[in-house]
Amino acid sequence: MLLDSVEKPLSNLREENGAGTIIKEYIQINGVRQGIIIESLNKGNPLLLFLHGGPGFPVYPIIKAHDIRLEQFFDVCYWDQRGAGMSYHVKDAKKQLTVEQLVDDTIQVINYLRNKYSQDKVFLLGHSWGTFLGSLVARDKPELFHAYIGIGQIGSAKESEKETYHFILQTAIAKRDNRAQKQIEKVAFNDTYYKNRSYGAIREKFTNKYGGGFKRTGYSHFKILKHVFTCPHYSFQERMNIFPGSIYSYQSLGHIMATTDLVELIPTLNLPVFILQGVHDYQTTYTQAKRFYDSIEAPYKKMYTFHHSAHAPFIEEEERFYTIMQNDVLEIMKR
Repeated sequence: MLLDSVEKPLSNLREENGAGTIIKEYIQINGVRQGIIIESLNKGNPLLLFLHGGPGFPVYPIIKAHDIRLEQFFDVCYWDQRGAGMSYHVKDAKKQLTVEQLVDDTIQVINYLRNKYSQDKVFLLGHSWGTFLGSLVARDKPELFHAYIGIGQIGSAKESEKETYHFILQTAIAKRDNRAQKQIEKVAFNDTYYKNRSYGAIREKFTNKYGGGFKRTGYSHFKILKHVFTCPHYSFQERMNIFPGSIYSYQSLGHIMATTDLVELIPTLNLPVFILQGVHDYQTTYTQAKRFYDSIEAPYKKMYTFHHSAHAPFIEEEERFYTIMQNDVLEIMKR
């Protein structure tokens, strides 16, 4: 049943070809116009909602740039969360964004998809910040999901950042990169790291340089810009909105993410749980993902270690990622 807080689509784009269907819709969710893109091969596959990271940075341009094809296995919904990309509005950005709003928005999007496709349950996949949001939603509404899939799983963001700082500093020392060492030591890690733009810039620069960023091979600002501005199905304004939306979302949610330990907040998930983590991930560290996995009580859980990946194993070890989706995740429906 469609809930009152989600209205019918305001407008849509439908593109069909021999390979399947792409639908772009704007729906009113809890009073805010928000955008979704659904990709399908028209086979009636199970639904999957992909919760992007950031907070506030849509994953769809990255997915398209790297030709990731989750639609082989699912009807995939890429939703730009409130304040991000297709769902960014200048007037709304004057208000504080809250985790509670995003949790409720997520539930409303899921119920919209369940109604639209006449499916009782969906798969929930969170990446990076999306694991923070997704873990909370899975905790609160496990009955809506076949399984929860966490990639770049957050445990304690603070402890993860502490580990990241140690990694870039020790790598600089080991490489005898004196210039880098001085730059890193100049922005010493402390409890308010998430407010320190200088720290953020140095951390991003050297995780990227030392193979612990989004991809082990690096992911430059130029490539990110290129991928955003060549992304199909986004208007020019929606592409532009990604950048102020990311700033707005982080300013609203950075403190909560930085000071919350999901291990303490979520001891139990009453649904199957899959954690996929790159060993070289220093955006959300392997140590914290494993800590989250070990602590969680769930009816079924499994963790996969990607030895050649940083923060994006679905890109860096694509074929193994597909194999897990097909042979393990989808098999959960037969249990």
